[in-house]
Order: sequence, then structure tokens, then C-alpha cells
Amino acid sequence: MSETQTANFADSIPAPLLHGAVRALGVTHILSVPDTHQKTLLALLMADPELTTITLSTEDEAICANAGLWIGGAEPLVVIQNVGLFAAMNALRGVAMDMKVPTCMLVGQFGRDVRKPVEENASTGVRLIEPVLQTMGVTFYRLDHESDVGQLRKAFDESRSERKPVVVLIGAPTA
Repeated sequence: MSETQTANFADSIPAPLLHGAVRALGVTHILSVPDTHQKTLLALLMADPELTTITLSTEDEAICANAGLWIGGAEPLVVIQNVGLFAAMNALRGVAMDMKVPTCMLVGQFGRDVRKPVEENASTGVRLIEPVLQTMGVTFYRLDHESDVGQLRKAFDESRSERKPVVVLIGAPTA
């Protein structure tokens, strides 16, 4: 464990590293809602001429657009924040789960104090997202350190092979 990892429970992951991991997935579309937590990653994704980035107003719109694009043969990725995922739970349930639509989501942990375990964070948006996902039966992975970036490939492949939503929680704002 690095010195930084012993001081923090989550470290900023460099946006170029995440951008490369997203590109390696074969994603065609990025569906996002304005997000301060992942703004450096979103800037790179939006500047990438090989990706179509669509900015939506709400997270439930992103989940529904994901379904339409997937049905049409595209390979979308949803990039949102934890508090927005709470707002989109009905779309997550009704579209991604009940309709069995592969939905991989990069979800920034907005409001997370990276010096504390998730369970000890003051923000209910941080503390409650994992228990809610568990209750709903939605698989999730944490990206808290650079060494975790491989979880994105695992999550994306799982969402496609099992036709379900899978969430990747990004602990610290991207660098």
C-alpha cells in the first residue's frame, strides 16, 4: 500500500488513465449529466473525436437514452454522480433491471471525504449509495485508487454479459 493510500481511503485517479480505460471498452457514446466530481475525465471524453458525448438534464434521462442507444446497436456508458443516481432509481429499476438493458455507470461519489471510510462519511449520498444498491441487487465496484481501474472493464463486461446495471463508484474527484 502506498503512503497516499494509508493517508486516504480514496485517491484521485488521473483522468487520462480513466479515459484510456473507457476507450479500451469500445464505448461509442458517453451519456452524462454535468458532474463536478468527474469534470477532468468528462473534459477528455468530450474532446475525444472517436466518442459521441451527449449531455442530458437528468440521470433518469441518461439511463433511458442508454437503453435506446443499446437497442440501436451502440455501446454507451453512463457518467453521473451518486446523488443523481438516487434521483434515477425508478429508471434504474424499470429500464435497466426489468427490461434487462446492459447499463454500466461511472458514478462519482460527490461529497465524499476521502480521509474517512465510506460508512463514516457525513454525506448520506455517500454513506447510503452502497446499501441501496445492495438492497436493489445492483452489483457495484469501487475505484478508489489507480490500481482499481481494471474494475471498469469487469463492470462493463458484466453489464453486457448479464444484461443488467452495474455501477462503478469513483471515490475521489478525478485528477
